[in-house]
Amino acid sequence: MFTLWGPPLGFDDLYSVVRITPMEYFDEAAENLRQTFQTMHDRDTLVGMMIVMTTARVAVATELRNEAARRIGDGQDHSAAFLELIRHLDDVRYCRPRSD
Repeated sequence: MFTLWGPPLGFDDLYSVVRITPMEYFDEAAENLRQTFQTMHDRDTLVGMMIVMTTARVAVATELRNEAARRIGDGQDHSAAFLELIRHLDDVRYCRPRSD
């Protein structure tokens, strides 16, 4: 029989650490996660997952920034462009396929 030492590590737990931890501290954060949560992943695997999550966040932020620049910079009325951007963000948020 074995004893569980903590709750299972979930996506939200890992993502919340990734959002607030600079990449240079991922090793330390991964070790803290291993001590806090029940996980079968080793430190290197956790660091790899944290890097992938960070890369995805940067890619999404870049896409949103470029989309905002495109919509605002094409001569539209700013209020109409802002509403268009909000609709686009809703599509991204709910993973709807893009229409353009």
